[in-house]
Amino acid sequence: MKKYTHAWLAFMAMKRLDQAALPEVEGSGKSEVAVSRHAKSLVRWFKNYRDFVVQGAWYPDEVFADQGQSHGVKYAPDEISEEARSFKVLPQTMEVRRLMMDESSLYGRQFTIVKGNLCDRCDAMAHTIVDNFKIQYREEKGNPIAPSSTHMAMRFFIMSHYIADAHMPLHCDARSLTKIHTAIESQWENAVKKSYDIDFDNERFFYDPQGYPLPTPKMNSLMALVEEKALSRPFVYNWGQSDYSTWDYMSAVTEYSYLFAYEMLPSGSDDPDWVTYKKTPAGQRFEEYSSKLMADAVDSIARAWLHVWIRYRTWGPDKGKS
Repeated sequence: MKKYTHAWLAFMAMKRLDQAALPEVEGSGKSEVAVSRHAKSLVRWFKNYRDFVVQGAWYPDEVFADQGQSHGVKYAPDEISEEARSFKVLPQTMEVRRLMMDESSLYGRQFTIVKGNLCDRCDAMAHTIVDNFKIQYREEKGNPIAPSSTHMAMRFFIMSHYIADAHMPLHCDARSLTKIHTAIESQWENAVKKSYDIDFDNERFFYDPQGYPLPTPKMNSLMALVEEKALSRPFVYNWGQSDYSTWDYMSAVTEYSYLFAYEMLPSGSDDPDWVTYKKTPAGQRFEEYSSKLMADAVDSIARAWLHVWIRYRTWGPDKGKS
């Protein structure tokens, strides 16, 4: 994905945590989590650093330049094995998973991992954000070894980049499809730029009264659909499986993104240009497909952020609170 698409998805995750109908509590007994309260406190904290979303969300491409390994997990079908494969679990609200369970001819079949360490990257980001919050909490204000809150916000936005890339199907497909990959991401980027007022000189969005990207009168239908999903679809805090970590969750996401790649570009497809692709049956479902994967990406970013925030808050500032 490109620069402002990444930043927009991060803002939509923030907006989801802020304005969607989140459960007050999820779980029970010792595993009970005050989802809504923690989400509100995270959003209040975030809004002090929103101008750094674009820069942070783009750092993995523009500064780290680790696209070759860390921005995906490349899968290929196992053409030899006849054994069934169990795909990992995700929350029932994840639309791509539901679609692939219903429609993918590769669901339940074996695959091979060719390369990619995106799941490790996301898990490492989650750990380092929590660790650095702990350092900030323990050290006296002004201590040079303590990370600033601006730095911590940047880390959240950097994390969102890797999570979003896991939802881009062609980041999880070992086939060489560079032309259509670029074309799809350009379509998304153009839609964002047409739909929101952007201060390009300062690499930031202009904001509406609630502090989110300000829509233009030319709001794209895809952007409007994802915004609607971000506010209306049920929010699930858990990963989908009680013993999952960030790594397990992202591994599950990439498995279904791999399946989705073969739905969007079936086996035997060459590397079409945009005009050619739009004429295919899959190309005619482009907005439907895009809305599902983008809404899932918003959900995943919000879910992962909240898990990180709650791990820190219950360790330190909110320890012992109900």
